[in-house]
Amino acid sequence: MLNFSFLVAAFASLATALPIDSTSTSERRSTSWNGSLRNLFTRNGVGSVVTNPTGLSFYDPKFSDGTAGYSTPNTYNCYSGPAANFPPMSTWMNFNAMFNRNQQYSLVVVGDTGPEQGAIYNAIVSVSQQAKVDARVILAVIIQESTGNVRVGCTNNGVENCGLMQSFNPPDPTYNPNNMQASITQMVVDGTQGTPAGSGLVQLFNNAGLQTGGNLWDVLRGYNSGSIDFSNLSDPKGATASYVSDVANRLLGWNGYGNGGTVCGFA
Repeated sequence: MLNFSFLVAAFASLATALPIDSTSTSERRSTSWNGSLRNLFTRNGVGSVVTNPTGLSFYDPKFSDGTAGYSTPNTYNCYSGPAANFPPMSTWMNFNAMFNRNQQYSLVVVGDTGPEQGAIYNAIVSVSQQAKVDARVILAVIIQESTGNVRVGCTNNGVENCGLMQSFNPPDPTYNPNNMQASITQMVVDGTQGTPAGSGLVQLFNNAGLQTGGNLWDVLRGYNSGSIDFSNLSDPKGATASYVSDVANRLLGWNGYGNGGTVCGFA
C-alpha cells in the first residue's frame, strides 16, 4: 500500500500542480552529450509532448495497469543486444506499486522527507500526463539517475547534468526547499521534456537527432550516452553499460539492491 500519510497532500495538490549532494549517486554520462545532443534538438520544456506513434506505444495513462513486480525485489535479469531483447510493457510493474517499492528502498533511504516524496509523486503524474511519457519510465529514470535524492549534486563529463533526472544543463539546477513542489516538478520537466540547452526523453521519443524510431530502449541508451549502438544497447559509448538493463529491471520491480548488472558481464 502507498504511504497515504504524505500522499493525501500529494493527491490534493495535483489540482494545482504545474502542468506540466548530499552525495551524488548520478549516472556516468558520455562526452557524446557535449555536442551531438546539444545541437540537434528543438527543446521546448513545458509543453513538449511525444507525438511519434512508436513512442506513444510505450505510454499507458493508467497508473494501476501492470503487474505486482518481482516477488523478490532484488531479482535482476540480464538484458542486452537490440531493443527487441528487452521486456514488453505487459510485464512491467504498475506505477503505484512501483512508486511504493522505490519509496521504501530509495526515497526514504536517501533522506527525502514525506512531503518531498509526495512532491516527486505529484511531479511524475503531472509531467507524465502532459508529456505522454509513461510514469513508470520517468520514475525508473529518476531512481537510476539520482536514487530519487532531491538534493543530488550535478556531474560534469563535458556537460553539466543536474537534478533528479540529471538533465542537460538546466537553467535552475538547485533544489529549493522553500518552493518544494515547483522545484521538484521543474527537475522532472527538465529530464522528461528537455531544457533550453539539451534534450529530454520527449525529444528522443520523437526521433530527433539519434533516430531512435521512438523505441523506449533506444531512447534510454541515447539519454545516457548521447549515441547508440542499436545492435547492442549494453555498449556504453563512454557512459554506463548496464544503464538500459538497469532501467528495464526497475520497470519489472528491481529495488536496486543485490548484485544488479555486475552478474551480466557488462563492460
